[in-house]
Amino acid sequence: MPSRRIVTFLSDFGTADTFAGQMKGAALAVHPDLTVVDLSHEVPPHDVAAGAYLLWTAYAAFPPGTIHVAVVDPGVGTDRRAVVVRTESYYFLVPDNGILTRVLEAEPAGSAHVLEAPHYRRPSPSPTFDGRDLLAPAAGWIAKGTEASHFGPEAGDLVRLEIPKAELAAGATVPVRVIWVDRFGNAVLDLPRSAFAPLLKPDAPAPRVSIETPGGPVLDLVRTYANGAPGRPFMVFNSADHLELALREGRAADKLGLRPGMDVRVTVG
Repeated sequence: MPSRRIVTFLSDFGTADTFAGQMKGAALAVHPDLTVVDLSHEVPPHDVAAGAYLLWTAYAAFPPGTIHVAVVDPGVGTDRRAVVVRTESYYFLVPDNGILTRVLEAEPAGSAHVLEAPHYRRPSPSPTFDGRDLLAPAAGWIAKGTEASHFGPEAGDLVRLEIPKAELAAGATVPVRVIWVDRFGNAVLDLPRSAFAPLLKPDAPAPRVSIETPGGPVLDLVRTYANGAPGRPFMVFNSADHLELALREGRAADKLGLRPGMDVRVTVG
């Protein structure tokens, strides 16, 4: 465990309001000696699936013992639960709405408890701001050494998002979802490099891949962004090892008419 505990924050709050700052303040009010890191507060409003992807891309970059708070919570104030989840290396404070789906595929939960104990919350919690009044204070208490089991009963099964798995086959065309468009306009597909493994044969060239989009086909697979031909969209595996559509020094999502939630058609030849 690091000597100075790290707490990260991810949300759809943006930075125009004080919501993100209030969460950090609530954690520091419990335990002032924290290192606080913002993963992002620019998740599209209410987009739990995008939050799940972004959290998954970032959580393992931190040392063991890091506490991750992720709040994309369209169900705040309802009977959806707030939970603390302990994996082998990390803690997660989240609404139980599927935002941990991708993390738990990579790092299964060792324990999960519902945040119910009132003395670990802020006084007079608001029904509209669990991030500040439940999740962030709990992060502070965990940083001080409080065991997850002290917050409430075992949570049992956690909510999972339904994430379609593309099954690639030579000569077949399959739909693949756009899961994220980053600030550079790169359209990330829900297609990890591992999906191509069954098609790779020893001493044989890699299969050709083509992608049909509303803005036309994408045919070139390159190693890195600078290898793309100017003005011509291309494919590249990003730093999270997912296939994405990019445009050298331009916005591929705009040129190709793509946004999160849309499907493209992928053919492996």
